[in-house]
Amino acid sequence: MCFVVAMCAAIPATAGKIGFLDSEKAIRTVREGQRQLRILDDWANQRSDEFEAIQKRVADLDRDLNAQSAAASAEAIARLERELVQAQRDLEDARRALRRDYEAKQQELLSQVATRVRLVATEYAEANGFDAVVPFDSLPLIYVADSVLITNEVIQLYNDSFPID
Repeated sequence: MCFVVAMCAAIPATAGKIGFLDSEKAIRTVREGQRQLRILDDWANQRSDEFEAIQKRVADLDRDLNAQSAAASAEAIARLERELVQAQRDLEDARRALRRDYEAKQQELLSQVATRVRLVATEYAEANGFDAVVPFDSLPLIYVADSVLITNEVIQLYNDSFPID
């Protein structure tokens, strides 16, 4: 922590003009990023239907087991318990697969946008005399003046540079 404070204190003495970019906000705010996020949401909604079907199966089996526990034979209860355990495993497997697939799909859809955001931020910084641009979301900053945030400018330039068809 002391190193970070010392490093941040030394920056103004050694560097010139510094800007901060909230790259996550930029990626999610540019029109192309919003379009990609809608595609991701549509994809996730389709996959969530499959997940919900497995959740329903678990709930149905649990309900059946509770309803039949007093009246059913030991064999029938054991069979329902095995089915419930298998359905719960299937649900957990589906949850992990959905999370893994979602993260991969998100990376696939947003990686080009992230690359372009960095490119636009670099061009903006060079054109406006910045000596450094720091990703706002990667530092434990307590305060950053609005005057050094370049996120909105980068978003506008991105949308101008990469219009959506």
